[in-house]
Amino acid sequence: LRPLAERRLTGIREGQTFTLSPKDVLYAESVDGACFLYGADGVIECPLRLAELEERLAGTEFLRASRTLLVNFDHVRALRPYPGARLELVLGNGESVIASRQFAPAFRAKIGL
Repeated sequence: LRPLAERRLTGIREGQTFTLSPKDVLYAESVDGACFLYGADGVIECPLRLAELEERLAGTEFLRASRTLLVNFDHVRALRPYPGARLELVLGNGESVIASRQFAPAFRAKIGL
């Protein structure tokens, strides 16, 4: 596996192509068949499907949080119980995302619960 620093991601915003390091990505989400990378600098569209992105980021701190969401665990600041055996993941920027019942145990295990 290549080090995380070498796994540059590309994306498009306003007709421009950007490259960014995975460590700068808070989470990735699939919406209507398109994949978006959310970072401190905003949102860019990723040309990969979410499953392809997950494969590229295997062995990193990215965890599947739901069918449509990958979260960079390095940016998770708190976990809160959420109805339906789900977890609310509070990110470093104050934003929250929800880990589904199916994937919540991976986050609990990651912090030793």
